[in-house]
Amino acid sequence: MRIPKRVNAVLDWMEQHFGALAVVVALVIVALVATLAPPLVGLPIAGFVLGLAAGGFLVHVRLSRRIARARSEVDDLLRENGALRHRNTVLASGVISRGAQETQALVAIPEDDEDLVEDDPSRTAALPELTDELLGGDPGDTLGDGSAGIPAEKPAEKPTEEADAAGTAAEGDEDTDGNIRKA
Repeated sequence: MRIPKRVNAVLDWMEQHFGALAVVVALVIVALVATLAPPLVGLPIAGFVLGLAAGGFLVHVRLSRRIARARSEVDDLLRENGALRHRNTVLASGVISRGAQETQALVAIPEDDEDLVEDDPSRTAALPELTDELLGGDPGDTLGDGSAGIPAEKPAEKPTEEADAAGTAAEGDEDTDGNIRKA
């Protein structure tokens, strides 16, 4: 016997949601049993149980769509990861030579500029050399203050009475600034 497509689709859907449908059927049976109780108690309980069954089933169906979407995305990522691992394994095994790997990853840069036409996007323009004249200064001026790297002369120190009394520099210590300290 041949099953119509719509009936087959419904049966497939029921098979996918079998657990949720079983819970709903059980809750409907509980609600029917609750109606056998006195109406003041049984009807509110039956309504609550039916609402619980309907709400739970709707939440299940809604979440099952999200879960299916997340699973398909995870499957795609795992498939892509597997393809990348396979490619890396093939490259590491030496099937493709090391030079071929590098040339596939790098853009070819021509050595001669004469071979390139004017509008070629891979053509590079030569920049002017950066010279001291372009910087506007003296090549010896490393500090940039116009002193050309020559330190300023110190004014001559005047001999003080203490220095005369102490004697010459040989008798005292001289620090890095040229000041004489008494020993």
